[in-house]
This record gives sequence, C-alpha cells and structure tokens, in this order.
Amino acid sequence: MTLSLTGALKGAALLVAALFCLAEGGFAEASWVNSDITAAGEASDKPSPRDDFHRAVNYEWLSTAKFKSGESRVNSFSERDDEVEEQIKGLLTDGSLKGHEAELTQKFHRMLLDWNDRDRLGVEPVMPYIRRIEAIKSIEDLTAYLTDAKDPHFGSLLMGVGTTADSRDATNETVAIWPSGLLLADADEYRAAELSASAKRRKAANDAYIMKLLQKAGYGRERARAMNDGLFRIERKLAAKSMGLKALRMPAARRSCYNVRTKKELAAASKRFPLAAIVDSEGYGESREFVLREPEWLKNINEVYAPENLEDIKSLLVVKTLLSTANLLDREARGWAVERVNSVMGSSGEIPNDQYAYEMVSAYLDEPLGRVYAEKYADPTVKARVEELISKVTDYYREMLSKEEWLTKKTREKAIAKLDALTVRAAYPEKWEDFSELDFKDNAAGGNLVEAAAAIGKFERKRDAKLVNSKVDKSKWIAVPQTVNAYYSPADNSINIPAGILGGVFYPRGGGAEGLLGGIGMVIGHEITHAFDTNGSQYDENGNLSNWWTKKDKKEFDARAKAISDYFSTLDAAPGVKTDGELVLSEAIADLGGLSCMAAIARESAGFDFAKFFEAYAKVWRSRATKESEEYRIKEDVHPLPFLRTNANVQQLQEFYDAFGVEPGDGMYLAPEKRITLW
Repeated sequence: MTLSLTGALKGAALLVAALFCLAEGGFAEASWVNSDITAAGEASDKPSPRDDFHRAVNYEWLSTAKFKSGESRVNSFSERDDEVEEQIKGLLTDGSLKGHEAELTQKFHRMLLDWNDRDRLGVEPVMPYIRRIEAIKSIEDLTAYLTDAKDPHFGSLLMGVGTTADSRDATNETVAIWPSGLLLADADEYRAAELSASAKRRKAANDAYIMKLLQKAGYGRERARAMNDGLFRIERKLAAKSMGLKALRMPAARRSCYNVRTKKELAAASKRFPLAAIVDSEGYGESREFVLREPEWLKNINEVYAPENLEDIKSLLVVKTLLSTANLLDREARGWAVERVNSVMGSSGEIPNDQYAYEMVSAYLDEPLGRVYAEKYADPTVKARVEELISKVTDYYREMLSKEEWLTKKTREKAIAKLDALTVRAAYPEKWEDFSELDFKDNAAGGNLVEAAAAIGKFERKRDAKLVNSKVDKSKWIAVPQTVNAYYSPADNSINIPAGILGGVFYPRGGGAEGLLGGIGMVIGHEITHAFDTNGSQYDENGNLSNWWTKKDKKEFDARAKAISDYFSTLDAAPGVKTDGELVLSEAIADLGGLSCMAAIARESAGFDFAKFFEAYAKVWRSRATKESEEYRIKEDVHPLPFLRTNANVQQLQEFYDAFGVEPGDGMYLAPEKRITLW
C-alpha cells in the first residue's frame, strides 16, 4: 500500500514543538509543531497558515481528536474506517442476506462472539497442535512435521512460500521463497549492540505475553522462561544473515531479491533444511522455477537446522502456534493480547467487542466480506467518476512526460508507453473469487475458531498453489473493496482505488472540485506517480523488472531523487531524530507528484479556489498518535510523518504562496531555488 496510516508521537512538552532545522541558504527558521504528537494542538495558539499550514488548517480537529479505547492512533483514514466498519457490522448481523459469502462471514462472526463456548473450550482447541510439536524428538521428526501437508503449521514453516508475478516475465506466475517473520520484525535489531527503544518495548511486552500463554498451555514457569529464552536465541541465529527492513525497502532490493532457482538447485543449496520437500508438501513443487529472495538466509538456515538447536526450534514453533491462535481462544487469552498491543503501541483499554469481531472477520475472510460490502454499498456512479478522474490524471502525465525537457526521446517514449498500458481498477472487482469450496463447522456442529482458521488457511494455500505455472490474471485485486487505502502495483502496472477510500475527507460529498482534487484526486496522482518513483521506475509497461532508461536520463533522475531525499533528511521527525530521507523517498516522490498533478489540472478550471484545494489536502493528513506508535513509524514506515506530508509538499508549489500570501520570513516560505520536484 502506498498511502499509510502514518502515526506519530504522544507525550511530554519536550516532544510537542519540534523545530525544522532546515539547510542554510534560502530557508526560513520554521517552527512547525509536530502536530502528530498527542496534545500538540493545545500546546499553543492557532498559528497562521503562513507559518504552520498543517496545524493551522487542522487546529480545531487536532485540539479535540481523541483515541478510541484500545487504539493508538486517530486520523482521516481511521475515521473513514469507522464509517466502513459501521456499514459492515450491520451486514454481519443482517439475516436477510443470501449467498455463500454472507453465510461464511456471518457464521465466523457468530463464533467469535460466542464467548461462553470459547471460555468453555479455553486453550484446548490449540493443544493438539502443541502436542504434535512436543512429540518431535529428532531433526528427522522435525522434517516430517514441516513437510506434513495435513498440518496447518500455525507456528510457521521456518520460511514463506507463495505465488507471485515473475519480475522478468510478468505475464507468468512464479513461486517466491522468503524468510519467515521475526517477533521483533526487523532482522537488524538482532544484530545491533543494543535493541532500539521500540524493540526493547516490544520484546518486554512479548516476553510477558509469551510467559502467560505458555503457562496457560500447561508449561511450568521455569520451563516457560527457558522456552522464551530459547525462542529469542533461535531467532537471533535465524536473523543473522537476513536482510533488515530498511535494506528490503531500498530500491536496490528489487533486483537483489530476484534470484531464480530450479527446484533441483534449491535442493542442492539446502541439504539440511528440507526446503524442496516443504515446497512440494505445500503444493508448489511443480513450478518451472522459483525466486529465492535471500540466498544468504538459505545458507544460514541450513547451518541453524541442526540437532543442537532442535529444542530452541521447537520452542519457536510452540510459541508462534500460541501467538497465532491466542485471539481465537478464550477471554483470558484475548485480554493478554490486548495488554501486549497496549504495551507496544502506548494505547489503553480494549476495543469494543463488536469491533473486535468485525476486525477478526476482516482478517480471516476479507474477500468474502468484501463482496458482501461491495454489493450493498459500492456505488457504480462513484466508480465511473473515479475512472474519469484517473483518465484526466493519465492525460496530464502523458502531456507532462512529452514536455519533460530532461528526458531524452527514447526514455520519454518508454515512459509514455508505460502510462498508456496502465491497468485501472476502481471501487470493486469486475469478477469475484470463488469461495464455494470453503466451509467449516460452527460451535453447534462441534467446531471451534482454531479449526475454522485451519480450514481457511488450507483453502487459501490450495487456491494459491493452483496458480503455479499459470498466466497472471490482470483482473485480480490484491486489496479488497472495503480497504481504506489505495495502491500502485509495479508487478502488473496497475492503479487500484478500492471503494473503502471513496468517502470521508478523501471523497467529500458536496466538496466541489477543490475537495475532490485535494482528496481522492491527490490519492490517484500519488499512486500513478509511483509508476515513476525510485521503485516503480525499475519496471516496464508490462510489469517486468527492466532498465528502460538511458544512462543520461537515469543519472538526472537519480540526482533529482537525491535532492528530495536530502531535503527530507534535514527535517526533524522528533527532537534529536531526523527524518530518514532514504527510507521515505519513494513516498515523498509520490506525494510531490500527486499534488503537482492536481495543481496542474486545477489551473485549467476557471475560478478554481486554490486555498480550498490546499486546505482539503491538509485535512487528508490530519493525524494523532501515541509516542510509542510514532517511534515505531519513524524507524520502519516508508511514508513521511503526516504533518510533513502537508507542510513539506505544499511549500513546493507557487499556487500555495499566492493563495495564502506566504513571503520570505514566514515559516512556510521556501526560496524558489530550494524547491524540490522530480516530475
């Protein structure tokens, strides 16, 4: 996804008024308040839009916005999420709805809310899977477990596997293989001399949560402590040669993670760890080729997969099995899960029961739920209007590219060809996936949520494995209609605008052209710009990883991108913490491109009110979050912080200066020669 719910800081007055320490020469001493920080709205009087535009526009909202119980963030995305949630919660209890998708989602929903049955069962639904892992006595037993196609492997296969479009031939499906996830998320944390503040907080919360779950499953306190220690020990070994999150998000990863292997080559490279046998058991063994994303990880896991590590690997499998099912057990386990999230993200309380049930249905049955939602609430007239706006944006880009002076003819033609080949998906799919083969027993029939989750997982694996050696279906969506977000996919050169985001401040009813362009128009421009950012620009019109740039043009592109990265790196994310310009670069490019595109379209409209346009744009990025949530996002999120997505972007456009009378000496002023853009 390319539009994230970027979070921010809560807390001490020290954190409230972060100054922008801008580079010397042409910059004003801006005193922009980091209004993502909780309570920042009350820190001082309402500023002039000439000094802190984001806080000026959103001042009343920032002063009154409150977190809901159990949540660490509130913003325009979450507010629209709340609207969609209310619609869907009604559908989950509407007995008049017909169809298999409605039956599946409503049955799972009823099971989630049957706390009497869940409390009666307690931890027992997951215990057969725990006992299976405990029965492992040798590496050979471990291999037999990992290659058993009948087991849902809640606790992990020690690797990930699934189909994806081939980056060298995007018309064909291939099979990708990657490292399994880590409890601290980032492999770099395990290599650091000391854990970061957010990782320390996460580990402490994990430790407390894991100890409770293990003891609930029947392990004594000392055994539970030893297993938790073993879990971290084995994760440290597994992470030793894995790529960190930042490396994975850098443009170079697009090529470094594309390593084609045959199954014979995989088997030869993995003589101890049964990678090829796992691939077979999961249904992917007939693939013509495989993409091994991290060859160094594969070498490392073959060293780790040894008898001396067996007990620690078993601890990992037991703990991950409990973690992946805890939210499906009784009230006690559910409560512990809430405590963990609150400790990590700085939230407090618990989300309401009906919201929890809705979110769980969305997590396990998002596609069937999406069909039910779209058939009830997706408006075909809105879909048509969005498609028309997308057409206007592509027309602008076509004209812009044709006149871009720094592009040579060869690169310009390839860029326009990519634009002309863009696949457009708006609101909801034209055809729906078939879920007729998916079913599970409810409580009355002797079923439980863990077994239901196992059935869903088996169905999804089987569905994915059917794609092996097939052609890519370009009509298929990655997101679901109820998603409050949007994305560009370089793998099939597509822009995707789900119905969920077509409301709230993104698609204001009665907001006029200014609200439309500042909201969903900017979203569309942002996503199309991703086709030509540091990541998307590595793919051609068919979704192939291909260098279609001349050396001269690529050098100029890189120089322009570096100027954007360098500028964002001067901005304070928090006191003493600079924005990581490299990390946020692709999203910063997309923001700048989307806003510039909408401004260009607006110039063609007589009487267009640019002040209203920029105000509509600023409302999109209004956001409040806890300090803990913000620390996490500063380190891991590829998006600039919300207040920067407003202020650092509007100050690049002359129309902003004209609309609000911004002059040298004002906090929002940036000298023309210092303004940044790529397109």
